[in-house]
Amino acid sequence: MESESFYGVTLSEKEPIAQFDVPEIPEEYIVHSHKLIIKQISLGPEAKSGEFNVVQAETNVNDDGEKKTVKIPIAVLKVGETRSLRPNVEFPNGSVTFKLVQGTGPVYVCGKAEMNLGEYDDGQMYEEYSDDEDDSELEPEDECSPQTNGKSNKKK
Repeated sequence: MESESFYGVTLSEKEPIAQFDVPEIPEEYIVHSHKLIIKQISLGPEAKSGEFNVVQAETNVNDDGEKKTVKIPIAVLKVGETRSLRPNVEFPNGSVTFKLVQGTGPVYVCGKAEMNLGEYDDGQMYEEYSDDEDDSELEPEDECSPQTNGKSNKKK
């Protein structure tokens, strides 16, 4: 089962930090994948002229089995130059913190959160299925004729 939801936050001088956390999932479901996709970052109409507004994303990544925090600017906006960006940046499998590191905003960050849920772990389902089968059923029969791609093997 796939699930999508809208995600949107406003970053400003008063509230320069916003956190996206993976939502709580009922125990009977297995999360196959989840990600946050940022589709648009825009300056509000009240943004100050001549001021740069820089939005930074902070997330954790696994690097050779070691968790590391990555901080990287994902948008630099300025009235009269760039008021809106469509970055289409994805953050898979984890929480993300957005921070207005320069400027007073307001800056609007919006996108969607996607989750792929299942009732069972695929590996567990495969093991259960393969345990039920008899290996002799999977061996080719001696009496089978070779595959002919729809042509007859009979000689005329």
